[in-house]
Amino acid sequence: MKILTSPSLFAADLLNIEKEVKRTEEAGADTIHFDIMDGVYVPNISIGFEILAAVRSITDLPIDAHMMTVKPEKYIERLANAGADIITVHNDIACEDDIRAMLDEIHNYGLMAAIALKPRVPAEAVLPFLDLCDMILVMTVEPGFSGQSFMDMSDKIKTIKGYIGDRNISIQVDGGINPETASICAAAGANVFVVGSAAYRAESMKDTLDAVKSSAEKAYNA
Repeated sequence: MKILTSPSLFAADLLNIEKEVKRTEEAGADTIHFDIMDGVYVPNISIGFEILAAVRSITDLPIDAHMMTVKPEKYIERLANAGADIITVHNDIACEDDIRAMLDEIHNYGLMAAIALKPRVPAEAVLPFLDLCDMILVMTVEPGFSGQSFMDMSDKIKTIKGYIGDRNISIQVDGGINPETASICAAAGANVFVVGSAAYRAESMKDTLDAVKSSAEKAYNA
């Protein structure tokens, strides 16, 4: 699998979002991670659809909308119309049949679909959804806030990688990712790295993303 970096725009300087998007492009990011929080599923509220549409209007980078919300199914059409390319929903916001219906609907809009697991959710929670997933997000912090300390989910990532087998499904990690933690996750099988504070607060975002990608590639291919 290709190693990809996905800076989380929620960690950027939101007073200068256009400049931050351009800086993200110039740093060589592969995608933009876009956190949408409703204040219910997580104790925080973040940027929403209008900002996503504005970002879409100034970049060609794929936008990965991470829905930390209790009713993501209400917004799939709006996300598609706003310009999302990937929509991620959490496994614990509805029953299995409803989650599968959401993933189906995301695909019906021509988008990639992903399922996310919080740190305490076991790896086997992905099993009912593997036939409908393009990506699995393993949270390496509790969702809701930027700047948290990394939680090592290597065992979970390894187990999920085993479940995936030869399917074309990426494993994404999000939370406390930097060159060192990216290496840990890549050695376990992750290939998509959401980088928040480590990227936007770095003296050189490009150097940081390059270092994340380099350390991940070495560990993934070891």
